[in-house]
Amino acid sequence: MTNWEKEIKKLDSIEVAPFELSREHIKELKKACATAKRKQKDFNFHLAGHLQEEYRLDPLPQNVARDLLTVTNHETFNYYKSKSIYLSKDCPYYMDRMWCNYQKKYEFNPIHTHAGLFSFVIFLKIPYDLKKEDNYFVKTKANKDQDLLASRFSFLNVHPVEAGGVRTTAIDVDKSFEGKGFMFKAKQQHMVYPFYTSDKYRITVSGNIKLYTG
Repeated sequence: MTNWEKEIKKLDSIEVAPFELSREHIKELKKACATAKRKQKDFNFHLAGHLQEEYRLDPLPQNVARDLLTVTNHETFNYYKSKSIYLSKDCPYYMDRMWCNYQKKYEFNPIHTHAGLFSFVIFLKIPYDLKKEDNYFVKTKANKDQDLLASRFSFLNVHPVEAGGVRTTAIDVDKSFEGKGFMFKAKQQHMVYPFYTSDKYRITVSGNIKLYTG
């Protein structure tokens, strides 16, 4: 069983929707990222990431955006949609913006949230071996397997038991996540820890989904 298959249950427990993309969509996204990088469509000013290379996808890859909008229908979002939208009429979702992240060794995304109602991340390239990441630091008594965080994409929520506590749900992203992604509530706090064992880029695509009220 791959890490992707193992982590789906973990994602479901925190109301995050996993999805997979077709080969055609992955090819389209890789081409769009390469074009944005070549044309230096810098997007850093609008993002929280401590990354030197983040580029806006403009124009949007429309075929990919259209299919991603369908993920908002995932059953895990039913309660969220019924309780968090206060409009007098039904309004369609639309893709507000998409961007690609070229993350290098030691770079990271601090704790942050996004604009809109939904956000997502798509993993195009994972350059490291997760086991090597886990072995990069010497384990101590306080650093058990469940606490390993190097390279992890992590969600943060209020701890259900400890008053004032925060529960971190770290997702064990590895090469099995390539061509896949997950969608979450835009105000869900999350972060990405740095990786240490590869000199290649970790390439992801992210975006925000909003309601069209015009």
